[in-house]
Amino acid sequence: AIWGSLLAASNVHHDLELGERALSQLIKLEPNNSGNYMLLANLYADLGRWDESRMMRKTMKGTGVKKMAGESSIEVENR
Repeated sequence: AIWGSLLAASNVHHDLELGERALSQLIKLEPNNSGNYMLLANLYADLGRWDESRMMRKTMKGTGVKKMAGESSIEVENR
C-alpha cells in the first residue's frame, strides 16, 4: 500500500524519480496490476516524455498485463 501511495503521489508532484522507484517495487509485489503501469505512463505523458509513455504501454502488452476497462452505473428512480 505504501508503494502505491508513493506512485500516486509522484503523479501529483510530477516526481519522476519517485514514480520510477515506486513502480519498480510494485512490479515485484503486483506484477499484473495494470493501474500501476498506467500511473507511470501517465506521469511520463504529463511531463511530455511521450516515448517513455509509449514504451510503458508496450511493456504492459509485452508482459501480458491488460488494462482493465472502466465501469460505471447510474440509478434512475431507485432502479
